[in-house]
Amino acid sequence: MPEHMICGLPGAASCPPPGDIDILPWPYRIITTDYHLPTDYKSVIFRKAASPTWPSHTEGSALLMSDLKPKVLVIGASGALGKAVCDVFSARHWNVLRGLRTPDGQPDSVYVDLEDEQSVAEAMAGVDIVVNTVPLNYTAERIALTTGAKLLSLAITEMSAQQGLRNQYLKASGTVVLNAGLAPGVTNLVVNDLVAHDRYWKGRITIAVPLPWNGYRGAEGIRLVHANFTTSGRHGAYSGSHDAVVISFPEPIGDTECIGWSERNDGWVQRLAAGRMVRAYCYIDNRRLNSWIVRLNKRDILGRLPLWPFLRFQRRFDAPTEEPVSIWVSLKTPEFEHSRIITCTGWYLSSAKAAEVMAAQLLNSEHLAGRGCLDSNEAFTLAELAGPLQECGIVVHDHRPEIGIHRAVPAYAGRPAAGWAPGLGERDRWSGTDTPR
Repeated sequence: MPEHMICGLPGAASCPPPGDIDILPWPYRIITTDYHLPTDYKSVIFRKAASPTWPSHTEGSALLMSDLKPKVLVIGASGALGKAVCDVFSARHWNVLRGLRTPDGQPDSVYVDLEDEQSVAEAMAGVDIVVNTVPLNYTAERIALTTGAKLLSLAITEMSAQQGLRNQYLKASGTVVLNAGLAPGVTNLVVNDLVAHDRYWKGRITIAVPLPWNGYRGAEGIRLVHANFTTSGRHGAYSGSHDAVVISFPEPIGDTECIGWSERNDGWVQRLAAGRMVRAYCYIDNRRLNSWIVRLNKRDILGRLPLWPFLRFQRRFDAPTEEPVSIWVSLKTPEFEHSRIITCTGWYLSSAKAAEVMAAQLLNSEHLAGRGCLDSNEAFTLAELAGPLQECGIVVHDHRPEIGIHRAVPAYAGRPAAGWAPGLGERDRWSGTDTPR
């Protein structure tokens, strides 16, 4: 059968045997009938879904698989993350249009320059959804909000800039989902799910996120890491060192010392915290480099380093890597302790997979049309996406006794600022109590 012809005519003699029927994969919206086939092979009544590029067909008509593919524009398709997004979406049956500043002449490439609004608007016309991987001036986001388009942003930008965009487009005809990757992204859904269980105590949120050795070695990634390793202490008092904690991750990562991540502005977790204390940590998945960072931190040097030593590690990767990734998220109150571990393979690869899952959900959720700017946790819930995420290798595990925070390493220098609150202490265990440093 050419192009996987799908028959939607119940009982028709022309219908191929069950083994030849290619059932449409998620995210395609289909309505099945009681056609007499095994459970996994039902005939399909085609109805036009939320995709404007899908052709109109009458019920009971046959359709080529290629006609049903929704179209996605990927902005920044030449970067490592952009390439991963294109590969994942193509593998999941999307028509992918690659947005490039210098098109390569292929039929799936189109000219997009975020400093040229007309090029962005022309490329976005006629696609079902846009995925932006470039953190530059919100050009694509503004166009989506004013033209009624749907856009997912994987670009990591400051919360103050995101809030400014929200305030500017309180009434919009389009929908932009910010923080739509892995972290932030899937982690937002997990944090939001944990916070929903804490209505009274306002417990402490702890999160530990990896800095992939092969994922953060571009110039922008290195600058982000340097900025958050060298900013003022999280309690407002300058310190050359950060607090640290050892967390037991699942193998092959195991026990890893994580360094405090001190953002200049409120981070994406703080937006979800609703007044709760937030502890953000990170670790580099290269053990040798992570040990070096830990030693510099203990000697009160890390927070004082200039940018150039970090830039020595700069490197470009043309293909997404497949390193093991573990992200720890927990919420602790006097009444209960909840924690989750997100495991997956490959930082950029998993970010692209998470974006594809969210894009499919956004495309087929009519109630999300014209909603303006949303965080991923405002657009989706963990319950909605846990199944599709697990299918593509992003698994959210509940806390297990052998996984947790089992030792804290005090690393404060200088006098804490007013309003300082104690965090994890030397004897603090996940089931224990806070011990001030």
